[in-house]
Amino acid sequence: MIESKIPSLWQLRVFETVARLENVSRASQELFRSQPAVTSSIVRLEELLGVTLFDRATTGTYPTAAGLTLLARTRRILAAIEQAVTDAGGKPDASPAVIASRITRTQMRSLIAIAESKSFVAAARKIGISEASIQRAARHLERNIGCRLFKHTVAGVTATEAGAALAKRMSLIVSQIEAVTDDIHRFEHPRERRVAVGVLLLDPTVLLAKAIRELNRKFNDTRVVMASGGYDALLQKLHADDIDIILGILKHPDYDTDIVEEPLYRDKYFVVARRNHPLARRKAVSLEDLRRYDWILPQRGSPRRLAFEQIFSDASPPNATVETFSLSTIRLMLAESDMLSVLSGTELLSEERIGLLAGLAFDVPGEGPIVGVTTRQGWEPNEIQAGFLQALKHASRDFEV
Repeated sequence: MIESKIPSLWQLRVFETVARLENVSRASQELFRSQPAVTSSIVRLEELLGVTLFDRATTGTYPTAAGLTLLARTRRILAAIEQAVTDAGGKPDASPAVIASRITRTQMRSLIAIAESKSFVAAARKIGISEASIQRAARHLERNIGCRLFKHTVAGVTATEAGAALAKRMSLIVSQIEAVTDDIHRFEHPRERRVAVGVLLLDPTVLLAKAIRELNRKFNDTRVVMASGGYDALLQKLHADDIDIILGILKHPDYDTDIVEEPLYRDKYFVVARRNHPLARRKAVSLEDLRRYDWILPQRGSPRRLAFEQIFSDASPPNATVETFSLSTIRLMLAESDMLSVLSGTELLSEERIGLLAGLAFDVPGEGPIVGVTTRQGWEPNEIQAGFLQALKHASRDFEV
């Protein structure tokens, strides 16, 4: 999104103060700014968004319907910044609200770029400002937060553990700020009757298909739009309001307190192979049987990789010669070799219907993952979205193990 089309944090703070106090004069006193400066900030924000945010009267300044839409988003943004400051665990010289009021979008973008790029030079190039500017923004933010956010390494300057955690939080907040203009646009031009679903990699296809069929029976004029991807990427889309929900394994991220997770069912993991694999014909498969074959697995830290590690917790693991999250790659490599892998029960059900893969007679130890729906805090679904959530709950009853 073009930077000039995005409201500044200061504009949003001025807007929230005026909306809360319903009076420009009192807002100027609270913000320690002149009344003309506050009025000018509101006018520039209205021009940027292309809407009237307040009805002006002799008795006060009151948010319009569009203003109320913006107010809900603004309060979530400001609360998220204050929570991020609190959770950073530094020793700032003021309250979280005051510290948050000092943070600029440039400081936030600088921290995110440094955490991703591992140097001031690369980070400055990434966001299009000078190296001196990004260094200044970074140091100002570090002083504001009251803890060390950056460190020198052989490769250059990068974020500390505290800085990397704060960068994740700030990245989500920036997405929310960028979504402000879209919020107002949707207020003026309501979105068509659809539900947008973010689906984690290795999606629960059968569950989705059942839910979509039920939704279509009830509302035949709707569309379900799906976007797949990694968790952090979908979380960004959720906060930007590009998608309505995330469907998949619940992650419980400690860096995002502005979401709600609702469990649907607990899944189970299975060892899988091609349908005609030598082990597929056995009524019982041992640990030693599994150790004789190469495996294809997702990267370390993923739930299915942890399930694999649990299987071989008391024995040396076999070779994991391929690492990928791509279900099509897993399917093809398993179908054309004697390799093994781990899939959830929902994923395996989809594959068994295709007819290429089969689950082996081996009980994977430990509890399986919880599949559920992730939404934004305070999100209120419309009729179509609520209907889809209900359809998911109905469909999930068939998948509980």
